[in-house]
Amino acid sequence: MDETEELIALCARALVAQMGDVPGVEMALTRNGVLGLTGAPSPDFNRLTLGAGPQAEDFLISSVGRARARGLPLVVVMSPQAQAALAPVAAGLGLTVAGTSPLMVLRPETPVTPSRPVKITRALGVELVAIAGDLEAAAFDEPRDAIARYFDVCLTETAGVEAWIAWDGDLPISAVTVTPTGDTAGISLMATPPEHQRKGWGRALLTQVMADYRSRGVARFHLGSTEAGLRLYESVGFVTVANLSAWLLPAEGALPGRDRGGPS
Repeated sequence: MDETEELIALCARALVAQMGDVPGVEMALTRNGVLGLTGAPSPDFNRLTLGAGPQAEDFLISSVGRARARGLPLVVVMSPQAQAALAPVAAGLGLTVAGTSPLMVLRPETPVTPSRPVKITRALGVELVAIAGDLEAAAFDEPRDAIARYFDVCLTETAGVEAWIAWDGDLPISAVTVTPTGDTAGISLMATPPEHQRKGWGRALLTQVMADYRSRGVARFHLGSTEAGLRLYESVGFVTVANLSAWLLPAEGALPGRDRGGPS
């Protein structure tokens, strides 16, 4: 398995950890992908991550069918190999290209140096989890109840997902989520509300958290970047290994007369 397909598989495992405790979630797994439908009306909370493999086409078709039957929007992220094989199938299913997402990795030989000291706290317990969720909702402009169903419920001692908060004195400033798998960890949901951006808080949190994981045996980190985050990640040592294609199935693609979402 090449590095891109390996990282896609790790992203799929991370999605399982992040969505597994969502009330009413519907999940399906194959060797090369994972589907998670939370029932929320935003496509960000209904996702298919798909790598290349002999089951990929059937899994894509069945996943789109599940989302469409429930009237849910769906984001499909494919590896380049999967995209090359399945683009005509995706288009025939009513998916449209929504852009690309750089798949980035910080390899073991790349040093991690905290940019400046910052107080960080792991989000565990009702109060700290709520604070991390507030930061996520503010940073991504998502309804707080949707964040609560998707994000807050996964932050337990044993869930496999860890969130960290940076503080300016008593004021929470930024949050980031880490999903470790062996000696590799996925970085996601890097969240700094607009009023605190461009002040170095995200960099300080990210570099300190990664340095801490390095001290505990995590050698490599991966993430899917947005255009806005690309410069930050490149500046701390991440490199792009592939541009993943993102496809969108809008809720309007649902079959008429069906329930449009379930609990949210």
